[in-house]
Amino acid sequence: MASRKLRHSFVGIPLEPEQPDMTIGMPYRRTLAILALLFGVTACTDESSTAMTPEQSRQTLINEAKAIIQAVLPGTEPRVVVQTKDAPCGGAVGTDHSSVESLINVHSDAVDKSLTSEAVFNKVVGVLKQRGWTINYTQNYVAGAKRKGFGGISAGVGDSPVGINISGDTECVTNPDA
Repeated sequence: MASRKLRHSFVGIPLEPEQPDMTIGMPYRRTLAILALLFGVTACTDESSTAMTPEQSRQTLINEAKAIIQAVLPGTEPRVVVQTKDAPCGGAVGTDHSSVESLINVHSDAVDKSLTSEAVFNKVVGVLKQRGWTINYTQNYVAGAKRKGFGGISAGVGDSPVGINISGDTECVTNPDA
């Protein structure tokens, strides 16, 4: 009768037989190492991870917000206000100036006075989804959304007059002046 070694718990009760040695041979280790390097290089070259300056980050979000409004309300010229420029968002608690973000607001009223807030809001949500935004919430004609490379926004539709207001934070980017 062949004896089997059993592992024992601290009270001497057998747990399970020891498993055979499952070492991986050298050729397989090399292959795994090469694959790990390839996946790492591929992840680092993703175009969404390219670094932007704070100004580029602001312009990217401003241009996107204007494009969203103009897709829903053609013929409008949205107004832009940069409410907070280069606020700190780095470090463990987001108060370090090593990284910064900006808060912008883009607004336009509808030229067509027959539009309703509900119809415009439904179009806003549709355009956001079409342009790749992830909708986090919708409530009372306000949609919260986020998109990698742009930041996070709140797109609201008001009435009297019907219009769109997009307020948002840019991506938190490295501060070149820090």
